[in-house]
Amino acid sequence: MEQTFATAHPVFVFVHNDVGLTVVTGGAGDSSRVSLTAETAGGRELVERATVEVRQNGGRDIVVVKVPRVHGMKFIRRNGITVRVDVPSGSDVRVVSASADIELNGSLGRTNVKTASGTLTADDLLELRAKTASGDVEVGTVSGALRMHSATGDLRCVRVEGPASVTTVSGDVEIGAVSGVMDVRVTSGEARLGDVSGNVRVVAVSGRVQVLSITEGNVHIRSVSGKIEVGIARGATLHVDAESMSGKVHSDIPLDEEPPAAPPQPRLALTLRSVSGDLLITRGVEAFAR
Repeated sequence: MEQTFATAHPVFVFVHNDVGLTVVTGGAGDSSRVSLTAETAGGRELVERATVEVRQNGGRDIVVVKVPRVHGMKFIRRNGITVRVDVPSGSDVRVVSASADIELNGSLGRTNVKTASGTLTADDLLELRAKTASGDVEVGTVSGALRMHSATGDLRCVRVEGPASVTTVSGDVEIGAVSGVMDVRVTSGEARLGDVSGNVRVVAVSGRVQVLSITEGNVHIRSVSGKIEVGIARGATLHVDAESMSGKVHSDIPLDEEPPAAPPQPRLALTLRSVSGDLLITRGVEAFAR
């Protein structure tokens, strides 16, 4: 099944496809194209019953794709559908799936994804809200707000420029660059941040926390038993408050026991707390230092 609709401006896309693959691509053009392909013979009935239409709401086009939900796990696994939607750049997207993987290509707007075990990969987005149980999330640059949540899935973002909240139980978190306000919470997974130049708070239980290079901002990292390792960019004016009850505290950068009588206003305030984990302060990785 394939349909094309005249939509000259960015649209809102809603796709519900439980099993298979969903691909949404933002590009140049004055139309929206939808195609559905059955991955197996049993999926042909679902394609025939699927809803594909464009609705109007407040003067905006809404592209709707709904693949019927079916009962019975054997039937579900054997009848995946590939949904492909091509829309104008900057279009907003909402995708719901069970185990279907999701690919978001090109430049898209505000995006909301909910999946149980499907993997989400995306290029550049204006905003992203993603919730998954065991699926992994990998996204490029998010220029606005970012919110990701998982139980066991890994969460990765190359760069986030707006406020961000990232939460996982046992998945790993990896953020390449942070320039806004970020809150990261992990239980047993590891958290790894690259270039940090904003206000960041990380709360961990047993997972390792590593920050490759901090240039400026207020950074608070707290862990129960996981190791905390932080790199400081050269030239940063630093104020450190670090304490571990039973772990070791070490800094490769000389830290004065008592600051000067009239210290300059610090550009970087670093607070580290742990119960039994080690704390290590090093020189920032040059590739990430500004």
